[in-house]
Amino acid sequence: MANSNNPYDLWSGRRCCHPSAPAGGGGSGAFTSAGPTNYYIAGNDLPHPYSPAARHLIPEDIGGFKSWWENSTVKTKNVETALSWDEVKEDFEKWEGRFSFMYLDTKGFVTVGIGKMLPNVATAQKLGFVRRTDKSIATSTEIATDFTEVKKQPLGRLVSSYEKHTKLDLPDKVIDDLLKIEVSNFEKSLESYFKDYKTYPTNAKRALLDMIYNLGLGVKATKNHHATGLHQFKTLKAAVESGDWKKASENCHRVGPSEARNNWTRDRFIEAAKTK
Repeated sequence: MANSNNPYDLWSGRRCCHPSAPAGGGGSGAFTSAGPTNYYIAGNDLPHPYSPAARHLIPEDIGGFKSWWENSTVKTKNVETALSWDEVKEDFEKWEGRFSFMYLDTKGFVTVGIGKMLPNVATAQKLGFVRRTDKSIATSTEIATDFTEVKKQPLGRLVSSYEKHTKLDLPDKVIDDLLKIEVSNFEKSLESYFKDYKTYPTNAKRALLDMIYNLGLGVKATKNHHATGLHQFKTLKAAVESGDWKKASENCHRVGPSEARNNWTRDRFIEAAKTK
């Protein structure tokens, strides 16, 4: 029987071959043969515990080997990555701003918080607006009044100019909660659209979130309609799914957002390329 102190005798009571050992002399403590190239334990048809073939057969974490294998760089490319909430919030505040009152965006939609578009009065009435004067809960009528007053204003004004036409604000917690819901929904869309999205570098995820937040996922092209949203970016999709972040950085430019925003998105893909 092999010596229980031998570091290769991890499965006690079984005679085994050290991968580089010479043939033994026949004694009870000797290796049965010269080290095999397949690293199998003699007489048991089981792989040596330190061989790649053994990683699914180790019954317990002997000597920390199983933990080491599970955390080794061999599996790095399959590890899921997680975005920091603070970083995500900072990203969107950078480009969408953060406003507690209703205002008109560049397309004329009533908007609030961190780029939260309100398509109609009913949507606004579902949110927790409060009176600016005393922070008490606003009524449905008051919310409708703010919405209507803002909707009547001209486009192209500074966001701050719309505040005087409103009497209500959205508390910070509600603004943050709305963004969390939006980001969660967009990440689900990205997971369904891009292969292995969960394992992408965080900088690539930040870039894709910015794009989908700005464009929406959209729909595929049909015989009668052009593709919309992210579906327009076929070259980008192929580059992203192949992990070619440099190529992704060259194919992410959008029509509409500022050059500064487009450049920021491009740079996130460039940063992702450095994580390979």
